[in-house]
Amino acid sequence: MEHIAQPQISEEEISLVAQTIRSGSFVEGENARTLEKEFAKFVGAKHAICAVNGTAALHLAIEGLNIPPGVEMITSAFTFIASANVITFGGGIPIFADIDPNTFNIDPEKIKKAITPKTRCILPIHIFGLPADMKAISEIATEHDLMIIEDACQAHGGYVDKKHVGTFGDVGCFSFYATKNMITGEGGMVVTNDDELAERIRSLKNHGRGAKGGYHHHLIAYNYRLPDPLAAIGLIQLRKLPRMLEQRRKNAELIRETIAELEPLKAQTIPRGFTHAHYVCAPIIENPGISVNKVISDLRNRGIGSRQIYSIPCHQQPTYLEGIRNWRWNKFVDYPDYSLVRLPVSEKVASSHFEIPIHPGITNDEVMTIQKTLIEIFA
Repeated sequence: MEHIAQPQISEEEISLVAQTIRSGSFVEGENARTLEKEFAKFVGAKHAICAVNGTAALHLAIEGLNIPPGVEMITSAFTFIASANVITFGGGIPIFADIDPNTFNIDPEKIKKAITPKTRCILPIHIFGLPADMKAISEIATEHDLMIIEDACQAHGGYVDKKHVGTFGDVGCFSFYATKNMITGEGGMVVTNDDELAERIRSLKNHGRGAKGGYHHHLIAYNYRLPDPLAAIGLIQLRKLPRMLEQRRKNAELIRETIAELEPLKAQTIPRGFTHAHYVCAPIIENPGISVNKVISDLRNRGIGSRQIYSIPCHQQPTYLEGIRNWRWNKFVDYPDYSLVRLPVSEKVASSHFEIPIHPGITNDEVMTIQKTLIEIFA
């Protein structure tokens, strides 16, 4: 309960990792291929391609879609900075749209207002495991002939009307970082239903090699392969994922019930037909007179892990206020002055949220302790 995240590693993972190491299979191999097949089946995609981490998965998606420098990609600022940074890797321009005050996800109406002749892509993030409004976003993309890259790095097990996130757009990306719903330690996955795109991404992540491998290289590319011992962890984790997701759901629903009874607090709203993956439970404090830092301190003092995650949204990070001016692409790309960007909802949620542990390692008794503590602090 003191830890926000607690990887659920058992002898199954340890045994397969040991077996993989003893076999001498350190580079991407049999475990990775099996993980790709099983993950594609899990999310309902035609292709799944392993990557060394979620950031690499997003980068591969952008490169795979041949998005050129100097174009705009609309995304959310209330998230981990990697989602914005991957846009800038190749000279793209992150355009931040504000979020919905109820779901904390990118607001489709704000996306519409952000579209310009330079817009080429929408990169929605399924924040905390709650799917973004992919029906509305898909309609916008179709109307304006825009591509969609889904950042599903936090949403293994997230669905909209029984369709898994990551499969609505041109490509979807997942992370297997050590805190995620399923882990490899570091690792990621790209999913798509496009045969040509999948082939290109496989080449891009493996030094531009063709399907036969060897030392014939066809693209300027990268080394984003996932080591097979890490893929072994992911393979067992994926098979345990439904059970871990169910425990997350139970923990989250009990805590959300308590949050709903406490007037100063507000949890993410889960729209009808949406399945929350419950990666993170982070309510906001609606009463500005209550200090978030004090609440976090009170929780920690009682043995309950808590923190603010994205207290500084991307558009207010030094990276975009200052660092972008020294970025190599700044000589060729006209980046906006991010100090002038105003995202009132993102900024409010960023300053007023705090995280509560809901990982599968939390026991029923610990959930009850968290509920009781929240009532004592806020009632």
